Amino acid sequence: MQQAAIKHVRRRSGMTLTELLVSLAVAAILAAIALPALRHMLAEHTVTYAADRLAASLAMARTTAANRRVEIRLGPLPGATTLDGGWQLAPVAPQATTGPPIAVTALDAACLRVTLRGTDGAKGPPALRLTPVGYSRSERGGFYAATFHVRCRGAQRQVRLGAQGRIRICGAGPDADCD
Repeated sequence: MQQAAIKHVRRRSGMTLTELLVSLAVAAILAAIALPALRHMLAEHTVTYAADRLAASLAMARTTAANRRVEIRLGPLPGATTLDGGWQLAPVAPQATTGPPIAVTALDAACLRVTLRGTDGAKGPPALRLTPVGYSRSERGGFYAATFHVRCRGAQRQVRLGAQGRIRICGAGPDADCD
């Protein structure tokens, strides 16, 4: 008799359609909840990466200017009017506005915005020069303390360059004196 009962027991494998639909609905709800946090995390990563690259480019410009004993210009990529897509470092030749680039940094984040606010309040393409002794200058000359604002969606960082060449990265949340 037990043998007959055992024969009629079917083994189920897999899931029913209802179980599958409930699992998909739960996964969709969890994904919808996680999406804003993921977007914010990606924006923070993009801004941190761009700020680090900008600070490294400024340090490289300062070192290169001192080693080569020439002025180095940090400015937009050729054909660009902003630093959003990247920047280049080029020596400032005595007879020309720029020489061949020393380094080119290209960024491809669509949401990225990089703006330059300097002490001279000059309008025009964002650019600055680093002298052979490491001081920063505006395109019109004179000492130049600059703040680069790097933004993507809600995330932001500041890269500050002092007139004597000190570079500092700060964020509005973690650093109280950033603004």
